[in-house]
Amino acid sequence: MKWKLTLFIALVVGAIAGSWVKNLPGFVIIAYEKTSYEMRLWVAIVFIVAIIALLSLIGIFVRSLLSGAGKVRGWHGGRKARKARRRTLQGMLAFTEGRWKMSEDIMVEAAKHSDTKLINYLIAAQSAQHQNAEVRRDAYLRLAHQAEPEAKIAVGLTQAQLQIKHGQLEQALASLKTLRTDSPSHPYVLKLLCRLYVELHDWQKIIDLLPELKKQKVFAEQEYSLIESQSVCGVLSSFAKEGNVEGLEESWSRMSNSIRKSAKHISCYCKYLIQFGQMEEAEALLRPLIKKSADAEVLALYAQVESNNPEKQFSFIESWLSSAKEIPREANLTAGKLAFRCQLWGKARHYLEKALHLKPSAEAYLFMARTLEQLHEEGQAQACYQQGLNFAAPGNQLKTTISLPKGSEDLVSQDLLPKFQKTQ
Repeated sequence: MKWKLTLFIALVVGAIAGSWVKNLPGFVIIAYEKTSYEMRLWVAIVFIVAIIALLSLIGIFVRSLLSGAGKVRGWHGGRKARKARRRTLQGMLAFTEGRWKMSEDIMVEAAKHSDTKLINYLIAAQSAQHQNAEVRRDAYLRLAHQAEPEAKIAVGLTQAQLQIKHGQLEQALASLKTLRTDSPSHPYVLKLLCRLYVELHDWQKIIDLLPELKKQKVFAEQEYSLIESQSVCGVLSSFAKEGNVEGLEESWSRMSNSIRKSAKHISCYCKYLIQFGQMEEAEALLRPLIKKSADAEVLALYAQVESNNPEKQFSFIESWLSSAKEIPREANLTAGKLAFRCQLWGKARHYLEKALHLKPSAEAYLFMARTLEQLHEEGQAQACYQQGLNFAAPGNQLKTTISLPKGSEDLVSQDLLPKFQKTQ
């Protein structure tokens, strides 16, 4: 309807303008060398308008041709892109189903016309990895980086994970170090780097990494604490295995205050101090832990300390036992062992009986037997030796098969008698 109105207006304007132009007076002469052309003015105007109209029509026609070719190319390209997307989906399904070769071939083929080349090549790399094709895997990773240079971290992380899965730990370490140079605080880079150091037992590197792991909250609190303890004890253990007490003490002194204040880490350090015979230093570190919050490990270590003044040790433990609000079951065994070392046989027997009542163990039976020997109660001592051996046997911690000699019932309290009676 619009074009009809336009045509009508054009006809009306043309009719009015045509009659006006036709009546214009004058002539137009066109001369070229010896040749000249003469025409009425209105004829020249009509001729010029016709030429302009013709040129406009030619321009419209050319633009239509070009636009049509572009639409054909766009349609053809869109068709290829749609096909590539369908093939990419098929490749992802094949990957999910574990058909690695099919997934690799489809992804590489689809990548030629895909607008998700990065995803295509990353999945192709993983498919190649499952086929143990390292060369093809690395080639696809390079193509992925070329397709999306800004996705360097994503490509690098994929490469490192694939290398770790394939057991290429040194190559993975090099990849992760490069990534950390580019992105020092990237949480997942730090996580993979930490786990790789754990795999390599490079505990010192983990300790160096701990502040950044904590700052970026890479691990949950419980997992972080476990990694911290594992790395600290790992470093100390390496010096202990080498017999390097100077290195042990120097390494401990270089650790952060938060590490050196942790009861778990102090216990680990003291274990190796005791191993090297550094008893006074170990005793000085363990004593505050017992005052603060003693646990089984700390008490067991304190009992192993053979200081120059065992009486002072025993006096400290006995005083602590009388004032502590919560006393672990292992505390009586520690007190008994220290009393034994001080040759306080009566007190040793007293605390060891309590230890056997609360938490019987082969070690408690052994020290009880030795104590009874010092008290010249040979029969009871032999029974206790036998009881300890029976208790230490696998599967026999909950019941025993040894009878006490006649007259030895006063060895322990009545609550312990069932443990010494022969089971039927």
